[in-house]
Amino acid sequence: LLFKLCIICVLIIIIIHPSIHPSLRVRRRRGRRTTTPHTLRLRENYQQQHQEEEGRLRKETSTMRPLTEEETTTFFEKLAKYIGRNIRFLLDRKDENYCFRLHKDRVYYASEKLVRKAQSVPRENLGCLGTCFGKFTKSKKFRLEITCLEYLARFALYKIWIKPAGVMSYLYGNHVLKAHLGRITENTPKHQGVIFLSMSDVPLGFGVAAYSTKECRKLEGTAIVAFHQADVGQYLRNEDDLAAYSSG
Repeated sequence: LLFKLCIICVLIIIIIHPSIHPSLRVRRRRGRRTTTPHTLRLRENYQQQHQEEEGRLRKETSTMRPLTEEETTTFFEKLAKYIGRNIRFLLDRKDENYCFRLHKDRVYYASEKLVRKAQSVPRENLGCLGTCFGKFTKSKKFRLEITCLEYLARFALYKIWIKPAGVMSYLYGNHVLKAHLGRITENTPKHQGVIFLSMSDVPLGFGVAAYSTKECRKLEGTAIVAFHQADVGQYLRNEDDLAAYSSG
């Protein structure tokens, strides 16, 4: 009886483990698996659908259009970190009606008159229009560009003034140190979007406050008070990239 049980166990192990089963060993040595006509049809259909989807997405991203509801929410949330409810002043203007348009993943701010004229231009020939506020990344996040500094500085809620000794350091892409801090808007919260200006009120760029106004008073001179995100020095450092989608 014990012998019979041992034989049964050995047979079960051979059946369960593919590495031991002789027929499966032969299959592995023979190499590639055979492809059935059904598998080929599925593969061809998938490739065709993938190519059609790529073409559709390429057409959508290259065509100038209004922002979707999701894109508008993402864009306005980013913009609100710097100008808050002042966003309404960008759309409710007394001189002319302005709007935001998406073209090649970038958000442009232009008058409706200019947008109507741009619609007559073939999408492959349209480089940019108005002022570029930034772009959507592949992960659908929005990143502001230095080209929108004029409007951010005009409607900014919180500002930081940089001393003359620290201006060049900032324009080379460095963070702002306490030793270079000239002034800061009262009651600036921590991690708030801020606009950087020279002591003569010339906009230099934008970033994020590392500390609140009260906390800045207690810092040492070498401490970072604000993080750099963009500066006007990029017009020289990244001249070709910015010129590609900036109309002025």
